[in-house]
Amino acid sequence: MPATVRVAPAAEKLVQVAEALQGLLTVSRFLDGSQKKAVETILVTCVREANTQVDNELFGQGRSLPDSECGKEPIAKEKRAPTWRRHLGKLKHEAAFACIQQRLSARFPDNFSIEPRLRRDGITQDVMLTDRWGGSLQPDIVVHFARNATRIQCIYDLKFPCGYEVGTNPWTPAVVSQMNAYGRLGGECPPALVTPQLAILRQSRTP
Repeated sequence: MPATVRVAPAAEKLVQVAEALQGLLTVSRFLDGSQKKAVETILVTCVREANTQVDNELFGQGRSLPDSECGKEPIAKEKRAPTWRRHLGKLKHEAAFACIQQRLSARFPDNFSIEPRLRRDGITQDVMLTDRWGGSLQPDIVVHFARNATRIQCIYDLKFPCGYEVGTNPWTPAVVSQMNAYGRLGGECPPALVTPQLAILRQSRTP
C-alpha cells in the first residue's frame, strides 16, 4: 500500500506533463504569423502566374482580353461558361489551384484545403464539412488547424478581373456579401481576396 501512495503523485505528475505537452503540440499545429505570410506570398504568386499563363496561352504573349469582350460568348472548343469573364475565371482558378496545391503541399501539407464545402450545424453551431449544397459555403482556400478544415485560421477567395479591369473596385455588393458569409464561419482574420493586380485585400471583420 505505501508503494501505491508513492506512485500516485508521480503518475499524476506524468499526466500533467503529458497534458502540457499536448497543449504545446496543439498550439504548434496552427500556422504562426510568419508562416501565414509565407502562405499569402504563395497564393499571390500562384494567382499572378495563373492569370498570365492563361492570358498568354489564349491571346498571345503579354496580351489579355479587351473589356468589351468580357460579357460575350467565348470562342473556344470547350466552353466552361457562357461568357468570357466566367470562362476565363474557371480556367485561371484551375491553374492557380494546381500551383497552390503543389507549393503549399511542399511546406504546409496539413494546414490548407482547396474548396472545402462547409456549413454551421443548426443546433451546435459548430462548423462542419458537408456534401450538401443547401446552406453551405465553399471558399477557394482555407488555412486551418492541422488536418482539420473546420478549425479555421484564414479564408481566401481568388478573384480574376476580366480584361483590363486593373483599377476596378473588387468590393462589389455581391463580393462583400460573399466575404461576410465566409467571415461568419469564424477564423483568426477577416476573409481576404487574392487578385493578380492588388494581391491580398481585406475588409474589417463584420460584427
